[in-house]
Formats: sequence, C-alpha cells, structure tokens
Amino acid sequence: MYKMYLGINNGEEGFTLPVLPEKIEINENGDNKTFDVINLGEINTINLPKLTEISFESFLPRHRGPYVSSEQLFSPDFYISKIREWREKKQKIRFIFVGSPLEINDLFTVENLKLVENGGEVGDIYYSIELKRYKPYAAKKVVIVNNSSKAIIQSSPPPRPTEDTTAENTYTVVSGDTLWYIAKKCLGDGSRWREIYNLNSDVIESSDMIYPGQVFRLP
Repeated sequence: MYKMYLGINNGEEGFTLPVLPEKIEINENGDNKTFDVINLGEINTINLPKLTEISFESFLPRHRGPYVSSEQLFSPDFYISKIREWREKKQKIRFIFVGSPLEINDLFTVENLKLVENGGEVGDIYYSIELKRYKPYAAKKVVIVNNSSKAIIQSSPPPRPTEDTTAENTYTVVSGDTLWYIAKKCLGDGSRWREIYNLNSDVIESSDMIYPGQVFRLP
C-alpha cells in the first residue's frame, strides 16, 4: 500500500499525507552541454544530472472518508501551517514514498505550494506542491601562506555533512511497516529483522509492536 510522508529532523516531526495523489511526477533532468567545433561539428559534454524534482497534487479533507489512507487525520490547517513553518525556518524536508518500485527517502526543499478552496466544498483544501532534492554542500576554506616572495594558496576539503550520514544509518517508521519489511528494504534481507530488533531493544517493546514516527538505528 502506498504511503507518502513529509517531516523534518530525520522524520521525528511530520505527518503522513491523508489522501494519496492520483499521480506523482519525478523529473530527473540532465545538464549536458553542446558546442560547435570547427571541422568537427556539434559535440556534447556529459555533466552530472540536475537535482531531482518531484511534484504532485491532492487535497486535505475536513472530514474522514473512504479516500483517507492515513491512520490519523488532522484539520487542513494543521498540514498547511506545518509546511509554512518549515519553509519560514528554512528547514530541509524528508520526503518518504513507499509501496512503489519508485520508493523515495531523501531530503528535499519545498519550491512551490499552491492552495485552492472550491465553492461547495467548504473546509476541504486542494493543493499542489513541488519539491527539489537537497544536496548538502560546504564552502572550501582557503589559507594563503606567505613563503618568501611567493604566496601559496592551500585549500582544505569541505567538512563532511553529518545529516546525511545519520540518515543512512537510521530509518523512520511509517504506517504499515514491519521489522521484516524494514530489514528487507534497508538491509536487503527480511530475515535480518532480529538484528534491528536487538539494536533498538531500548525503544521497541515487542517485535510486532512498532509505531509510525519511531526512528530505528540500522546495523
């Protein structure tokens, strides 16, 4: 079953989208360049692809109905205010999409958010949202060393980002997860679920009792 989750702080704060969109668009555009060379004609250079862009649209219902797939349903204001708060605080958002061959669990920024309220459907808020993958970066530190009459420029590598390293070694539980499924997805072998259980015995009461929002360390 499909699930879509938005959150921050490695998934410790967030929510599952109550109504799944009819479609999700994932754009992975390239950034190759072409040039005209005398006596050779057109050539192209291969560059790294641009940042992945994801867009979808759905609605936030005021009342629960058969179309609501999440276990918890909040008022539309709750979802909207959370997204606005994250944007104002310049937060990176973790977007999780499971249940599909195109599974996603990565950091994104909210590029665009459009809200619509239709007449006759008071309380229901329709929305469209555009996300762009976030790539950690840091500026290089340059030190100028005077050696006699020559100036030597030394550059040190940027510090390794810590957030992605943490993300690779943890997993945030979403609705419908089991330890076997998490082991299969993250470790490639569902039979290794007991390793996850033993490593997180301080937060897991029982192997068949895990809850959305829990963050498990991975072996």
